[in-house]
Parts: sequence; structure tokens; C-alpha cells
Amino acid sequence: MSLSNQFPDRGKVGPTPAMTTRADETFLNYVKDLRSVLLWGASKDIHPKANAEIQKEKIVIEPTKESVEAVRKVVREKIPEAGVWSRVYRATQDALWNRVSESYDLRDEEFLRLLEESDKMGPGSVTWDPDYVYPNYANVETHRQNDGYVGHPLAGLRYDYGTRIFAGNVSKDDQLHKAMAEKISAPQDGKVECVMDLACAIGRLTCQLKHRFPEADVWGSDISAPMVRYAHYRALEQGVDVHFLQKAAEDLDDFPENHYDLITVHILFHEVPTPVVDRTIANVYRMLRPGGTFWISDFPTLREGQKDHKGIKYTGLLGSIDSADNNEPYAPEFVRSNIEDKLKNLGFTLRYEDPEDMVVYGRVCDKPV
Repeated sequence: MSLSNQFPDRGKVGPTPAMTTRADETFLNYVKDLRSVLLWGASKDIHPKANAEIQKEKIVIEPTKESVEAVRKVVREKIPEAGVWSRVYRATQDALWNRVSESYDLRDEEFLRLLEESDKMGPGSVTWDPDYVYPNYANVETHRQNDGYVGHPLAGLRYDYGTRIFAGNVSKDDQLHKAMAEKISAPQDGKVECVMDLACAIGRLTCQLKHRFPEADVWGSDISAPMVRYAHYRALEQGVDVHFLQKAAEDLDDFPENHYDLITVHILFHEVPTPVVDRTIANVYRMLRPGGTFWISDFPTLREGQKDHKGIKYTGLLGSIDSADNNEPYAPEFVRSNIEDKLKNLGFTLRYEDPEDMVVYGRVCDKPV
């Protein structure tokens, strides 16, 4: 007898399938509250103290093993509470992903069947390649998610519930992505007929963009087949007519030129190597029609000659230890990449130049008419 048939369907938590048992749900709510109390509240005091000690010791924060070890030594000897913070962060990450994976795996046959059925259904569509060979950078267990974003057929399902715990209440019922879609800047001429959401993951922003622009043809692409398959299932459940396809953000050479009115990308660039970022933004420029807009939501980056910026948390304690312990290997490199100059060199015009404005509005990049 299959384990999948031994557990009743407990319905959904918002748009997300519930945990298999009440015990799983209770444990994960405990982890979420624990993170809220011990991590986010305490970080306001711990991080400035740790960063001050790092600067006093003249440690250069770099994406290297030597830099990470130097920071850990300072934390261990001078700011023990920062060491506790780091261990709690990592332990709760592992706890949440392990429990989410174990809980959903008890019903894996049922969920896999739902994905297979959804692949063939509309509204909308999904296209993916069962023989796709992933580049090495995609095989990282980002945020310590079990099997990462590409290594398990239920990766999208795991990501959906796991990020509810990881991000706390801001992720509840897609509230974060609803607010994000509303603030995204449209092209200045107001024309929005074709939208592409790159690195769409499970399609939360993609679906909200369809709500924002109901007459537009809206697409979501992601390198992960499990993500786009689950994104399509999730969109079907909500009756949203959008299209998903498996596609690496840097591999867009066969997409049409001068075609899209709006292209968006949310928190991709700090999770991929710099050459991937460079190829992606070059292709986006080619794909946008004159007057089209590219909207980017990601970490601020340092400008020429800057060593730090108050809006860039990844240049201190968080960037050093989190990148190593939370499987964010490319983030320190990204925050030092000065992506604004790269965008302008391609021909984009940036509506905002102040990093603080970019934190609020995102990077709004227009392709000149």
C-alpha cells in the first residue's frame, strides 16, 4: 500500500497545499516564530556591533574562504551573540526544509500525479524538457533547500511552503508579490501587451502581473522544470491564464527582438554567477521593444570606489557568514558588481540613481525609443 494513500488531504493554507499532518504544521509555525524572535529582532543590535568589530580589525569582506574564516574568528572572540545568531539561523533553516520535505514526501505520488495532470490542462500552459541538462551553478542547494531548486520533482511545492516559513508573514497568501506587482513601473508610454517574468520560480509574481495587466500576454520562465510545473499547477488552481516555460535566464537567444513591453526579474542576480547576469541583461535589452521597461528587484550594489553602503547588508557580517552558511555563494560577488553601470553601458536609462530609491522602487530601466 502506498504511503501517499494513508494521509488525508488537509486542504490548503492560502494558495499552498497544507502540511501532511497537523504536527508538521505546528512544528513549522514554531520554527517561524522562533526565527522571528531570535533572528530578526536581535539582528538590529547584533549586526552593527559585529560590523564595527570587523572594520576595527580591518577585515576586507570578500567571497573567499579566508575572509569568511577571519570574520568568524572575530565573531567568536569579540561578539559571541553574533555566533549564536548565525547558528540559530542555520539550524532553523535546516529544520524547516527537512520538515517540509519529509511531510510532502509522504504524499509524493499524489502530488506528482497532480503535476502530470496539470501539465496538459489550461488556462495557460507549461513547457519543460525532461532531458534538460542543468549548468553547475543551478545545482546549489540555495537557502539550504533540500535538493535545491532543480534536484527534486517536488522542488516547487517545497519552495512554496518553505518560503512561507523562511520569509514569515510577508509571504502569507502572496501578499509580498501582490504589493510588488502593484509598484512595478510600467513603460512610460503605458503600453503593456506582452510581459515576461524571468526566473519566475513558482509564479507568484507572474500571476500577480496578470492581475495587474489583465489584457496582456504574460509569461513566466525559470531554469527549473519542477518550479515551472508547480507554477502552472498553482496558476490553474487560481484560474490565472499565464504561460510558463523552462528556460535559463541567460539562454534567451531564440526569443524575439524588440518584442516585450515589460520584463521583470526578482531576486535572481545575487544567486547566479556574474557571467550569467551579464548575458541575461544583454538579452533583455535585445528582447525589449524601444520604450519597453526592465524591472529588477535585488540587492543594492556598490558603486566605483565605494567600500560600503548603509543599504547594502551583504558587505558585513551577513554577507560573509550567510553566503557561506546559507548557500548564497554568488551574493558577495553580485553586491560588488556595479550592475547600474553595466545596464547603462548596454543603453538602458535608469529612472533612479540613488541606491535608497532602488530599494524602494526597484531598478527601473527603460530602453530608449
